[in-house]
Amino acid sequence: MRKWRLTRNLQNLFSGLYLHLIFLFGGVCVVYGDCTPEQLAAIKNCSKHERHTRNYDYMEGGDVRIRQLFSATNWFLQIDDSGNISGTQDRTNCYSILEIRTVSEGGMAIKGVKSQYYIAMNKAGKLINCKTKDWIYNENCSFKEIFLENYYSAYSSTKWTNNGTELFITLSKTGKPIRGKKNNKKFKSSHFIPINCKEQEMRLE
Repeated sequence: MRKWRLTRNLQNLFSGLYLHLIFLFGGVCVVYGDCTPEQLAAIKNCSKHERHTRNYDYMEGGDVRIRQLFSATNWFLQIDDSGNISGTQDRTNCYSILEIRTVSEGGMAIKGVKSQYYIAMNKAGKLINCKTKDWIYNENCSFKEIFLENYYSAYSSTKWTNNGTELFITLSKTGKPIRGKKNNKKFKSSHFIPINCKEQEMRLE
């Protein structure tokens, strides 16, 4: 009798594990369903920078980086197919994969790999989108990367200021952009960690 119960329990255990694996695999497929193979490669090869190191690799011969920007408020910066800019807490979200290109000395442009929209800022310090072809962009799309003492980075507009005060890309605690005039680099909402996507970056070289 005990032997029969043990066999029955083992059968139930393996059946439960099998169903759990099917559910888990199905969930992953749903999450990745909207991504192209190239975007999947970028997601799978993203790894967080250690907080005690800084990212200077773009200064060493490369002018394009593929990154996710993770904010100190625990959101990934994203720009979707409609050009909406916001935060997501889903690390596998394709819209959070960003192409960062050096466009001038001290200036860079940030573009969504999937949506092909640039992140830009207007005179009021509001984040807006800009979609152009062949990397022909306007000055609203240019940002300066600032390395902070807490090992985060901040991104300020190279064109617009608020009476001389820099205007920054920000994400609030609820994942919404904060108008630049209401923020500065001292606030957590403007602090980001660039997360490296090495394999995707190599394909662009």
